[in-house]
Amino acid sequence: MKHSIQALFATPVYFAMVENVEEIADEFRTVIDKLRFFDTPQAWGNPQKLTTQSFEDNIIDENNMKIIKNVIDENIKLFLSGLNLTTQNLDYRLTSWITSNDKGDYSPVHNHLKADISGVYYYQTNGEDGNIFFVTPTLAMTNSAFSKLADNFHVRPEVGKLLLFPGWLQHGVATNTSINNRKSLAFNIYFQ
Repeated sequence: MKHSIQALFATPVYFAMVENVEEIADEFRTVIDKLRFFDTPQAWGNPQKLTTQSFEDNIIDENNMKIIKNVIDENIKLFLSGLNLTTQNLDYRLTSWITSNDKGDYSPVHNHLKADISGVYYYQTNGEDGNIFFVTPTLAMTNSAFSKLADNFHVRPEVGKLLLFPGWLQHGVATNTSINNRKSLAFNIYFQ
């Protein structure tokens, strides 16, 4: 009997370990103390601190962070190429901010609905300060015999790890139970 299984409606999530971590760290160190962090609204749970209140800021361009910008560009091209999408004339609008999570902080489940691609780069983490997790976009699976396939997918943070994913994908960050402060760069890509 001939048969096959197709993974229909698969959700692409891109993982990369960046090579020039020290250069990026130097770039972050030159700007991190100049940035102002804001508490998120109390309705979001335990407040985490963000360098944005509108999610329209772009700390990368505002602070001339060319190294991380080039890394993002390079990885977007690889992500799109892997999906057989065109990478010519890569023209997009970028928004970016830094998230700071102390012990007890977390990020509730949310999405970046209007963004074509969302991403995160881990600048400072001990790997035990809260995994990012992705929620299945196929919610009907949670009420069937396939519910085990619909479990949240957790990704452990690592310094130098870059993730790219569709902006509509629901995600959150587990509570930081360590005494370590995690800092990550979050960003959105809007293709022109």
